[in-house]
Amino acid sequence: MKLASHPDLLDRIAAQYALGVLRGGARRRLERLAHEEPAVRAAIHRWQARLAGVAELQAAAEPVDKVWCGIEERLGWKAAEDRSPSGAARAPAPGAGSWWQRLWMAPVFWRGAAAAMAVVAVLAIGIGMQLAGQRDAAPADVIAVLNDDRAQPAMLVSWDALSGDLVVRRLDHLKLEDQQVLQLWALPERGKPQSLGLIGRVPQARLALAQPPTAVPALAVSIEPAGGSTNAEGPSGPVVFKGPVIHSRP
Repeated sequence: MKLASHPDLLDRIAAQYALGVLRGGARRRLERLAHEEPAVRAAIHRWQARLAGVAELQAAAEPVDKVWCGIEERLGWKAAEDRSPSGAARAPAPGAGSWWQRLWMAPVFWRGAAAAMAVVAVLAIGIGMQLAGQRDAAPADVIAVLNDDRAQPAMLVSWDALSGDLVVRRLDHLKLEDQQVLQLWALPERGKPQSLGLIGRVPQARLALAQPPTAVPALAVSIEPAGGSTNAEGPSGPVVFKGPVIHSRP
């Protein structure tokens, strides 16, 4: 496949490369293509120019204690904590709380939170510039970066105040079957998950809402049948992306 023939895909991959979230063989392949194809090289340079210096303008994000302790252990600055049954805190009993509350408390949920906070400062301006170039609108306010099960950024959620739309942009490469779509959910502190609408199968979608979902602590995305979840209590399919609600503006 000639990447330059698919401008939307090229733009998405170039953004991931400039953000540093495209890794391994995929990153090396894109670097080879950049040497061979001027269009690929230009797309990367555009994103690098958009993002240059933005991180310096953002206040440093303080990682949560658990993340910081893990970094200290890996660097050898701190002895690893006793994780034996006698030294570990007693885990909550299986089944305690609702399914999404257990998901919210799971360590894997927070594994990418610190990285997401750093990425938001960059994406807020980059995506805002892109949306502003497409229409005469105010820059979109980034609400959340949702991560996959490997703690990699998979979806950007932002709010377009002028149109009253929630803008959802996919950064993932998740493969869906013919009758499957993605559905976005708000996860309140109490009560059942609330559907914010169907994203479908497209790389970018707009969901018309009365107000941005900033009153909830987290958002999640599930795989559902074509018409949406068949469960009145929340997702009927697996949850594939999730992340805390964050704000790029004071």
